[in-house]
Amino acid sequence: MTVTNPFKFGSIVSGDYFYNREEDLLRIKQTLAGGNNITLFAPRRFGKSSLVKKVLGELEKEGYNTVYLDLMSVYSQETFITNYSRAIANSQKASLENTVKKIAQFISGIVPSVSFDSSGSPSFSLSWIEDRDKEQTLADVINLPQKLSSDSKKWIIAFDEFQEVTKLNGDNFEKLLRSCIQHHDNVSYLFFGSKTHLLKDMFNNKNRAFYNSASVMSIGKISETKSVEYLKARFSISGITIDDEIAMTILYTAGNIPYYIQFIAYEIWQSAVLENKSEIVQSDVSGAVENILMLKSDYYWELITKQTPYRKKVFNAIAHNERELLSGEAAQKYNLGAVSTTQKALESFIDDGLVERNNTQYEFSDPFFKMFVLKNI
Repeated sequence: MTVTNPFKFGSIVSGDYFYNREEDLLRIKQTLAGGNNITLFAPRRFGKSSLVKKVLGELEKEGYNTVYLDLMSVYSQETFITNYSRAIANSQKASLENTVKKIAQFISGIVPSVSFDSSGSPSFSLSWIEDRDKEQTLADVINLPQKLSSDSKKWIIAFDEFQEVTKLNGDNFEKLLRSCIQHHDNVSYLFFGSKTHLLKDMFNNKNRAFYNSASVMSIGKISETKSVEYLKARFSISGITIDDEIAMTILYTAGNIPYYIQFIAYEIWQSAVLENKSEIVQSDVSGAVENILMLKSDYYWELITKQTPYRKKVFNAIAHNERELLSGEAAQKYNLGAVSTTQKALESFIDDGLVERNNTQYEFSDPFFKMFVLKNI
């Protein structure tokens, strides 16, 4: 029996851990390769980052320069300049020294350089030139992929957590970024992030700089058939069998969300190996769920205890799958007050990533938090 757990969660998945996104993968690749930009929408834990990394890996093999930048690590225009120019430099397979020389030709305001550690490995760094226009330097960095591109070597840029650009000097940064990249005919952009409601406003609001600037694509839950096949195949690696009914129980418990499917399966496999089991039964799923709730209980209690009594009532209503949470009937049923107060609480939950909105229904992003709320509130 293998000693390596065949399931993985909490990080980018690739190889055999990645499954059933063939149609999404093809559509994104074709859009970007066709010279178009795309915005990817999906709730948390649906595997957006893993899908994007898969896209970038395949496009790189096809001859594209690819860059991935997580804007969650960017908190100022200066850190954007530093992190983006470093990501561009490190994406090049040629000598980093030669790449830095090229970058220096196109950016005013900074001096890029290469340093070497004790083992001789190179790394990118930069220093600032005093009294230079920071906005011009920012524009130069934004335009860098276009300047470095050629007809035979085009660029694909993926901005993760793209909604964070709204924090970088507000509309000015957003407008500058848009005004630059709209002229990039040798660069395609992929925008995505975990706060879907903010991204949708950026690209669907006609008063925003990025309005209608990219093709919009949503990714949904993985098909149940494919997920069942995946679970059965992965357990079989260790000589463990799981039937369709048990696999469907895992999907239902996980809300058919890839991250939580892997999480539950990981816990089930751990226990099965310790107990030397060759077949998974319903009690194994229940045991895994209890283990996960126990592991995350401190975090969940922290989320609950910092809420006001009113917001705890809203939590309770969401956990009970209330479909018309802003209706008078729901207010009476769950002892809620004014609709505006409930609406404010919901908006706060969405901003914090605790809740997703699906038409008129609100759902917890984490199905285990829902179980915890039902059990403890």
